[in-house]
Amino acid sequence: MDPMPQTPWYVDAFRADYLEVYAHRDDATAAREVKGALGLLRHDPRRGRLLDLASGAGRHSEAFAADGCHVTCLDLSADLVQRSRARGLRTVRADMRAVPFRDWSFDSVTCLFSSFGYFADDRDHQRTLDEIARVLVPGGRALLDLMDRETVARNLVPQSVDVIDTAVVEIERFIDAEARRVEKHLCLMRPGEAPRRWHESVRLFDEGELAAFAMRAGLRYEAQYGDYDGRPHAEGRTRRLVLLEKPR
Repeated sequence: MDPMPQTPWYVDAFRADYLEVYAHRDDATAAREVKGALGLLRHDPRRGRLLDLASGAGRHSEAFAADGCHVTCLDLSADLVQRSRARGLRTVRADMRAVPFRDWSFDSVTCLFSSFGYFADDRDHQRTLDEIARVLVPGGRALLDLMDRETVARNLVPQSVDVIDTAVVEIERFIDAEARRVEKHLCLMRPGEAPRRWHESVRLFDEGELAAFAMRAGLRYEAQYGDYDGRPHAEGRTRRLVLLEKPR
């Protein structure tokens, strides 16, 4: 008998209590990042339509809306989609590999907070970029916020323990060099409750890999940056923001 298929990590991880672990990712930070993202995308909020892929509970999308954007949120997590809708955001529950919108529906697409790289098979990352290319208008742009491999390796904290209100969060982190992924194992413990354990696994890409994915999707690899303020990317010192454009 074939073994039961294992639930992908991103289905199990992104429940409501995920937000407790990442509570330090606040609205003020999102507002700053959104202003930078709009500048890098050269997105005009008065006219353009923006799709926020893997939008989670809508932290960045709410900031996009506050800046006047016509933003649509897309996420797979039922819990996070519920939170996003509670913010009053236009939100769709769907898989980023099969975006439920027509061709040429959006002027800009964002995929923030290291949300590109979840899948175990690179064909799924290619499908995601194919979908981004399909729903972009000619001349539209996409911004991917990714982890830089050397920066992660330099700053990685192998173990940490945090106290959040009455909960304790234990996290173990390591880089799987062969798979080119950052792995995290988390345990959330609350008084009187069984521990909740899950893991996260995100692919690390280099510039050549990303450019090849983009080319196959029909997107131009326009630029990469070290942060939302447009500073140059520096391996080992900054994050990696990648700007892609759909040719006219």
